[in-house]
Amino acid sequence: MMKRLCVSVCAVVCFFALNRTCLAQSNPWNGSWKLDPSSLKYEGATFSVATDADGFTVTRGGQAQPKVVCDGTEQKSTDGTTLTCTKSADGYVIAASKDGKPTRKTTISISDDGRTRTSKSEIFPADGEPFTMTAISERVSGGPGMAGEWREVKFSSSQDSGILSIAVNGDTVDFKETDSPKPMTCKLDGTETKFPGGGSMSVKLADPHTLKVTYKDDDGKVRRENTFVLGEDGTTITETDVTRPPSPSTMSVVLHKI
Repeated sequence: MMKRLCVSVCAVVCFFALNRTCLAQSNPWNGSWKLDPSSLKYEGATFSVATDADGFTVTRGGQAQPKVVCDGTEQKSTDGTTLTCTKSADGYVIAASKDGKPTRKTTISISDDGRTRTSKSEIFPADGEPFTMTAISERVSGGPGMAGEWREVKFSSSQDSGILSIAVNGDTVDFKETDSPKPMTCKLDGTETKFPGGGSMSVKLADPHTLKVTYKDDDGKVRRENTFVLGEDGTTITETDVTRPPSPSTMSVVLHKI
């Protein structure tokens, strides 16, 4: 629920069957659910950074990403995005654009003691309001400066309201996650739903109290899997979010019905 990249899901379940006889008012999944920050557990990806006089290279899951040259010149990526990186006093500033329009500005900095790395990105979506995503990592080994191995320990988004909303309407559901600006209307038959910005998701009812949601990239590869478990008394949902390599992470959190 914390990773941004168009993260909306759709889901609903009746206790014994998915059919039109399940009324919205009686469906135990329906309503607003508030995230309990004290229950949040997050284990992020481990990655390494190699630096030189020109810039840096990040390796995740054994895969080295293209080197980012930080001399202020424009660099073209394979998807048509233009990157411009400059050095700052304690890190780097990277501006990304596509088709002449800004898409992201990322500031990467390191703490004075060299133990904490902060990556703060301003995102400029084509179909929505700008928002901020922040990832904080702790040093595992290496140094000095940015060079070394890091483990992501915290992730946050300025879009995150902390409220999950579910509303069943016949054979569809309006589902609005805590970090989504608006609900997503989805079919309940497991059909993949395409996102405007690319990728898709599908929903499967594992049992009356367990809902599984799978996200895929445009190439069909599974990117992320969410499991929602409804508590026996119907007042809580426990969410577990698993993101696949090359940037694996696991997050779990409890939401209370309000």
